[in-house]
Amino acid sequence: MDYTSPAILGLYLGLAIGLLDYIVLTVMGQMMVKRGIEKNAKPEEMRQVTRFMRTLALLSLIAFPIVGYFAGPYVFGTV
Repeated sequence: MDYTSPAILGLYLGLAIGLLDYIVLTVMGQMMVKRGIEKNAKPEEMRQVTRFMRTLALLSLIAFPIVGYFAGPYVFGTV
């Protein structure tokens, strides 16, 4: 397997972006829960927020590498 093909480079780049996005969305979810605790939000509302942010983070962790794999040849050109 060629680890420098444009598709694989796009996959790696998408994975890196997906990981960063996962971290950012997870931190944002935690911050939203902290603000919810300060404003006396209902526990069910906070669970919905964390569930939504976690689902969104996992979807981005899956979607970015897939998109990068298919977009890599267009961005980096074929070798």
